[in-house]
Amino acid sequence: MTIIAFISQKGGPIATINKPAAINEAKLEKKLIVNQATLEIAKKADLLIQPTGASRLDLVPAVKEFHALTQAGINKKKLLFILSRISTPAEAAVSQEFLKKSGYNYSPDYLMEKASYRQAQNEGKSITEISYKNLRKQAKEIINSILKHL
Repeated sequence: MTIIAFISQKGGPIATINKPAAINEAKLEKKLIVNQATLEIAKKADLLIQPTGASRLDLVPAVKEFHALTQAGINKKKLLFILSRISTPAEAAVSQEFLKKSGYNYSPDYLMEKASYRQAQNEGKSITEISYKNLRKQAKEIINSILKHL
């Protein structure tokens, strides 16, 4: 059985560190804390996906969570970032460069910030059930990207 888990920063901090402006390995290694429930899920999951936005307020804590998990013994190959709520392709490129420097896997595909995705979810639909052909294609590309990492 394949287990794919999604983690979120909104459920509480998984990794905490004192205010880094950039990724600093020396500081990260000393002060990371892993939420036990997340760690147990990560141990059993074949792939752990973390959706993240493009701002540093999204990216830095997301990278810290993955640092905490790898420090706790989770294989880096099981961890995958998916960018979401992206405004422009240029914003995606900058965010992907940041994630590349972190050393973790990230999907080359991303979800744009679109009210149509939210509306589909408000109607109980998945983002692949959206009525707009290009947005539906984008959502399916994300799914294919995830499947490639299994």
